[in-house]
Amino acid sequence: MSAGLTAAGGLYQGVAQYEAGQERGSLYRANAGIAAQQFASEVKAGSENEERVLMKGEQQTGQQVAQIGASNLQQRGSPSQVVSSSAMINEMDALTTINNARRRAYGFQVQEVSDQRQASMARSAGDFNAAGSILAGGAKAYDEEQKAGSWF
Repeated sequence: MSAGLTAAGGLYQGVAQYEAGQERGSLYRANAGIAAQQFASEVKAGSENEERVLMKGEQQTGQQVAQIGASNLQQRGSPSQVVSSSAMINEMDALTTINNARRRAYGFQVQEVSDQRQASMARSAGDFNAAGSILAGGAKAYDEEQKAGSWF
């Protein structure tokens, strides 16, 4: 009887390890999906924020031009350099905004790939652990059967 119970226990443990590996794999796949959504969201938000920065800068440049004109200053020399410098700074702010968003997005992309690999490894580990438990249980049960002369 002991050998039969040992074999059944090995099989049960193997099935449990297989299912645990599948479950861990599903969890990692879900995490990869979340990371992919965060990647897309960050890319979209970065583009929208870049557009806002550019619009704000264009508004400031327009106000500067209007103030220069209202002050009866000519649109050349120092006033034009101020407007030109402001436009350049605005462009740099926009580039910084999109660059920062792309860096954050890249982090989510790396996380997605990592989670996909973890999912694959978890499933494989569950498969191998299950096979090992079933084989070990069978070997132990065979040994007990040889000593006892009966499976039950």
